Amino acid sequence: MTYQITKSICIHNDEDGWDFNFKTDEYGTVSVTTSFGNDPTFQYIDIPKDCIQHFIDALEQFKT
Repeated sequence: MTYQITKSICIHNDEDGWDFNFKTDEYGTVSVTTSFGNDPTFQYIDIPKDCIQHFIDALEQFKT
């Protein structure tokens, strides 16, 4: 048998009904899916393992 251990984190907003789901694969790539309320459309992005810190640094620029 082969096993794969993954990590999953969800940020969910009950008031507005949106969420961000973060998951990793065996290569360390982070996949982010988003959904908003009753909208059946999902948005999807992959962040390679060696780019995660750059992604975080870019998001930090938007903090007030």
